[in-house]
Amino acid sequence: MASMITDILLAISNWTELAILAKTTLMLSIGLAVSVLVRRRAASVRHLVLVATFGTLLALPVIVFSGPSLAVRVRVQPATAPALLGPEALISPPPAAPQSPSGVTASIPSAPTMTLPSWTVIVRFVWISGTIIFLALLGLDFWRLRRLRRNGLPAPDLTRNLRAIATESGIACPVELLLHESIAAPFTCGFSRPAILLPFAARSWGEDALRRALVHELEHVRRFDWASQLLARAACACFWFHPLIWVAWRWLCLNAERACDDAVLQREEGTDYADQLVSLASQYSDGTLASALGMARRGDLSVRVSAILDDTQSRGRASRTVMVATLAVAVMAITAIAPVRAVAQVASDRQLHRATEMERTLFNAAEAGDIPAMERQLNSGANVNARLDGDGSALIAAARNGHLQAVQLLLDYGADLNLAVRGNGSPLIMAALNGHLDTARLLLDRGADVHLAVPGDGNPLIMAARGGHVDMVQLLLDRGAKIEQVVPGDENSLIEASASGRLNVVKLLANRGANVNARVWAERPKGGGGEWRTPLNMARRRGHAEVISFLQAAGAR
Repeated sequence: MASMITDILLAISNWTELAILAKTTLMLSIGLAVSVLVRRRAASVRHLVLVATFGTLLALPVIVFSGPSLAVRVRVQPATAPALLGPEALISPPPAAPQSPSGVTASIPSAPTMTLPSWTVIVRFVWISGTIIFLALLGLDFWRLRRLRRNGLPAPDLTRNLRAIATESGIACPVELLLHESIAAPFTCGFSRPAILLPFAARSWGEDALRRALVHELEHVRRFDWASQLLARAACACFWFHPLIWVAWRWLCLNAERACDDAVLQREEGTDYADQLVSLASQYSDGTLASALGMARRGDLSVRVSAILDDTQSRGRASRTVMVATLAVAVMAITAIAPVRAVAQVASDRQLHRATEMERTLFNAAEAGDIPAMERQLNSGANVNARLDGDGSALIAAARNGHLQAVQLLLDYGADLNLAVRGNGSPLIMAALNGHLDTARLLLDRGADVHLAVPGDGNPLIMAARGGHVDMVQLLLDRGAKIEQVVPGDENSLIEASASGRLNVVKLLANRGANVNARVWAERPKGGGGEWRTPLNMARRRGHAEVISFLQAAGAR
């Protein structure tokens, strides 16, 4: 179970699409739950809730990819977590590494590779392919609607009735009324130029039946139902595989029709209207036009007729107060949920991860100190602790170049300040080597291990001594750095400073108690024995006369 939870959290934190899907499920669940809670209210209120829900679904990907994010870190325990050995074991020794007589051997463990599973490529392909198919079907619907509308015939005699009812309903925009021989029931389409299409048989309808049909369709126009259902269809195309979105779609269509039914019932008798719907539905095919607002679809007819004949049903339009409140709740919900980004942190944060292309981009941005680019990658789910072989990590790159703001950003996103990569040291080692005092101070303040050692890359104090950065050496010593700590291949700080000819650092270390006669055994890189190294013999080998004179005066022999 722990392993499964770890895999899920790591997938969510590294796969933005999965995070969007999880948030989509939450938004749909909230929207459907609220629509059930207000089931005793008018259909217009339920429809408003569902429209707001679909609106949040369309806004969700935009906010996730382009807006700010709020990282929520969840610590999980890997199924086979290694034992933690304490600070001195942050970097464990390689199996066959020799140990110097006077030092501590240390090295970088090989890290488990953490990559996205191969099935994600297949899932993405299926997801995108399905979306394209559903959008193509929607486009086909538009084409058929356009053809029907283009071939429709104007009905000037009926248009006069339409205008009178539109004025009563408070509709100011012009509405086109057309007759078409291939349709069996009225429907509405269009947004900026709405149109109502009636069957040719409408000429023979009675005045009451025609009025009921026009009131119903004009209510769709007044409520902008065609536009809202168009947006909902786009959301359904994006999340076509999600079962809840089709439940929400069906409820949206049903409540849109019921809200228009309620507008009719405010003026007409319910029994005659129900009979008219049943008569029209007997000639109507639900598959005719999915994007049109049909008056008499068969799929939801029984529910609508029951509601029409139920005098206890609440009816009427949603008040402006309800509209504003619904919009405000939807905005708050999407604002609270969309920016949240789950970040799975394994109990052993020092496990190194192989970098993806996204994390390579993050590394390059961190190396350049490009904060906006870093934020884009981090918000998209880039692993802040990914290791790039030969380059280190994003935090190492930022610290190496002294980009203080970049270091701060990475730490805020959970970067491991003690993650070391052989050949590139650690963030503090790189900051010390290059003399970035403010960066080193920040890392130390945030808990960087001043004694962390990487064979071949020394430790912070040794690298500061090699670079000749007196202020950095002073800072590290003040923060408790062990002046005699030995790292195989890099000896200790005084030997390194002497070999590099850093006289000021040599003087500071000696004044702080460094042993000028310290001896460290150094193995030759390709085997075949080794040698003893001291500050004096390394200064003589490199020909640093001033350092030699100082060491001899200090008692070196």
